[in-house]
Amino acid sequence: MADAVLTVLLLLAAGAAVLLTLRALRHWHLQRSGRPYELTEDRLGTILRFCGSGAAALVAVGLAVPLLHSAPAPRTVAAVRSAEPAPPPPPPRTPEPAPPPPEMRTLGHPSGGTLEVLLDGTQVWLPPHYDSAHAAGVAYPVVVAHVAGGARDLYSGFALQAQRGRADPFLVVMPPECGRDPSAVLAETARLFRALTARTARAVIGLGPQAPCAVREALANPSRFVAGAGISGTYPPFAATAGPRPSLLLAATAGESGPRASARRLREALHPHGDEVRIVDGVEGRRQLFALVAGYLTEKLDGPAGAGSRAGSGVGVGAGAPSASVAAGAATAAGAAHAAAPGRVTAPASGAAPAVKPSASERTSRSSPRPSPRPTSRPSPRPTSRPTLRPTPKPSIEPSPTHRTATHPPTHPAASPAASPTPAAATSTPAHAKIRP
Repeated sequence: MADAVLTVLLLLAAGAAVLLTLRALRHWHLQRSGRPYELTEDRLGTILRFCGSGAAALVAVGLAVPLLHSAPAPRTVAAVRSAEPAPPPPPPRTPEPAPPPPEMRTLGHPSGGTLEVLLDGTQVWLPPHYDSAHAAGVAYPVVVAHVAGGARDLYSGFALQAQRGRADPFLVVMPPECGRDPSAVLAETARLFRALTARTARAVIGLGPQAPCAVREALANPSRFVAGAGISGTYPPFAATAGPRPSLLLAATAGESGPRASARRLREALHPHGDEVRIVDGVEGRRQLFALVAGYLTEKLDGPAGAGSRAGSGVGVGAGAPSASVAAGAATAAGAAHAAAPGRVTAPASGAAPAVKPSASERTSRSSPRPSPRPTSRPSPRPTSRPTLRPTPKPSIEPSPTHRTATHPPTHPAASPAASPTPAAATSTPAHAKIRP
């Protein structure tokens, strides 16, 4: 407060000194202007004004001196205050952790199923009726698919074949890239979905450039996959490994001469080591080709298991128990096979094709490299009775001619064609499709 009063007085004194100085100069100038007229000069007024100006200046100087000496005091106090320890800052507020992202999200519903994507980019296609009430508790076989650019045909082919009753529904798992260890993807799929975890319920397939990778993955992981399929691929030579290896299906559409020739070379390289390799070619369209692959995997893999696995459409009946349409269509395809050429099967067009019984000569000349485990009985000659059918083994596209023909006696040529174990997938094979052992 004292500094403020001194500052005000200093300003007043300085102003008075300046004002009196100006007045004195003005009065002196007026007195000098009267000399030409011989007027008497009043020097006293000028002197008094200069004296007042000097006194005001002395007062201003006297007030400025204590202000200059008292100015460092606040700075010292401020320095002392700054030297005191500052209170500790309040602890920062810990932000609440953000909720974790969902483990999966739905991308769509292609072909009646549900397409989910996981955190690592893996896509999983759930078959139709997966979330239905009658399928609750049903666990499905798993197919690891590397089919970049062909997923739509895969969904529609698998769904169509399951709707016709010629294939089981599958969980289709599509990792972001091929070549990684599949154990992590398979474990995550088993944790999030109702998936079978046995080796006999897992397969791997690949399309185009990723077909060689899928075949290599199947051969390198025999403890994880029971079957593999390469579609429209060009395969390098694979080194032979010891121990049992998965069964392979090599497929190509009509007009793909390069993949067909590469598949033949791979089959010739693997057959001497006891591998089961089949070739399917001459199929028009990828959708029908994927339908054939679904039938092949139905033959090789365990079917859906659990409560409700036999109820409702879209839920398979399990491995080793093909549907009636599969058995009937298999007999039809077997008769047409011998009519075409030995060792090559020309299947009827896809769709609901009428069953055609083979002639007597065809039944006599028919020989199957894979015998029936149980002989079947000939139907009664009476027209009113129906043939008694015993359970047949799981149908196949075409048995491999490598190491099975020597272990069982040949099938009786007089067996009923409707009950003989013939290829199941042939029922869905379109016209001109060829299945080579």
